[in-house]
Amino acid sequence: MKNYIFIIFILFLGFSFYSCEEEFAPSDVKAKQEYVVEGHLEASRLGIPTFVILSKSTSYFSTLDSALVENLYIDDADVFVFDGQNNVELSYVCAKDLSFPLLLKLYGVLGNKIFNSKFCAYLDLDNKLNIAEEREYKLHIEHEGNIIESTTTIPKNVMLDSLYFKEPPGDPIDSAAMMWVRFSDPKDESDFYRYFVIENFKKVYSYNSLFDDMIVDGKTIDLPFRKPVDPRSSDFNRDIGFTYLRGDTLQFKLCALDKAHYGFWESFQFSNNQGPFTSYIRAKDNIEGGIGIWGGYACKVVDVIVPMK
Repeated sequence: MKNYIFIIFILFLGFSFYSCEEEFAPSDVKAKQEYVVEGHLEASRLGIPTFVILSKSTSYFSTLDSALVENLYIDDADVFVFDGQNNVELSYVCAKDLSFPLLLKLYGVLGNKIFNSKFCAYLDLDNKLNIAEEREYKLHIEHEGNIIESTTTIPKNVMLDSLYFKEPPGDPIDSAAMMWVRFSDPKDESDFYRYFVIENFKKVYSYNSLFDDMIVDGKTIDLPFRKPVDPRSSDFNRDIGFTYLRGDTLQFKLCALDKAHYGFWESFQFSNNQGPFTSYIRAKDNIEGGIGIWGGYACKVVDVIVPMK
C-alpha cells in the first residue's frame, strides 16, 4: 500500500470535489517520498496546452506551508508525451515567464495558482502534440534514475445541443436562474462526464460536477446543471444556492473523460467530502512509479450571459 495520503493534492490540484472506496491509514509516517503527478490534456476550442505538474509527496504529519510546498516541486525531470506518432518533450516553465493570453487559458484549469509567479510546470508550449478525440497518450518521466509512466485516452466529444436558463423551482427569486443543458449520450457505451464553470472571468468551479450515463444512456435529454460550488466555501451565495445570478457572464465547459480518469476524480471528490471523524480515503490513481493522475478531456465550451428575464 502506498504510504502517503493524497492530502498534498489539495494544494497541487486546486480542485475541490460517491461510491465506497478503499479505507486508507498511513502505515509508516517516515516512509520515502513518492512522485506526485498532475497531468492534463484537453481537446477543445480553448487551445489549453498539455501540462504536467511534478512534485514529491510529504509526510501525512508534516506542517504544510508555502516554503515546503515550493520545495516539493521538481524542476529537473525529463517529461515526454507520445501521441501515437510524435514523442514530445515538455518544457519546464514558470508562470512568471508565460504570456498573459496563455495564463488566461491555463486559469480555466488551474485557477488562481497560475498567477503565482513561483508556480511552475512542464508544458507543450509549441503545441507539438496532436490532441484529438479517441486517441491514446502515453506519459513518460525520468528523474534521478526513476521512471514514472501512465496512459490515458481522450474519448469522443460530448454532443451538446443547447444551453438555456429557467426559473428555479420553489419560491421565485428574481435575481436567480437555473442552467439547463440538452445533450445526447451515445447508446450502449459507458460514458463519463465532468463540467466546469468560470464565472465573470474570475472564479472557476468544478465541485461535485461528475456524472456518468447510467440513467441517460443513449438518450437526448435536458438536465439541470447546478453551479458546482462548494457550499462550505466563501464563494457560496446562500441567497441563490446553486443557481446563477442573472446578468453574470459564464463559460460552461462540458467534458467527456475515460473511466480511469473519472475514477480518480470520483474517489478524490468522495474523500474531500468527508467530515472530520471519518476514515481516510485513498484516491484511485493511474500512475506507475508514483501517485496522481494523467488524464484527458474532450470538451464542448459555451460562453453565455445569464439572461435578465
